[in-house]
Amino acid sequence: MTIKEMSTSVRIKDCIDNHDKYVEILATKSDKELAKRLNLVHIQMELADKAKNIGSLELLEIWRTQIIEARIYKAENKIADVPSDIELAIANMETFNEKAEQRQEILNETRTTVIEEETEQPQEKENPNKPEQLSLF
Repeated sequence: MTIKEMSTSVRIKDCIDNHDKYVEILATKSDKELAKRLNLVHIQMELADKAKNIGSLELLEIWRTQIIEARIYKAENKIADVPSDIELAIANMETFNEKAEQRQEILNETRTTVIEEETEQPQEKENPNKPEQLSLF
């Protein structure tokens, strides 16, 4: 048995031992993602068949089964998609940008208010000859 065959047999055993767990994890992916994965597995199965790679075919058949079961499980249980890390990062960036824009709007409104108040109040220059100041002496 070669290292590659041993690796494939270990992966097959892992897939069988953790079948339900992997189906549940896959069920959180979008249906579009699952369809894409299924398509890729079919392409890999064709390549493995042409190469007469029985171990890989067996592993790919397990993956295929898990993906199909995940799609069925997802549909029957109405499981929501879990966003990917990229989708979460984009959402966080959008939230950050929205908050930054809100802060900028508040800052601009505050500046406008301060400028308007300053222009409404006439600036009085100090006059040393004012009667109020002379009366102190």
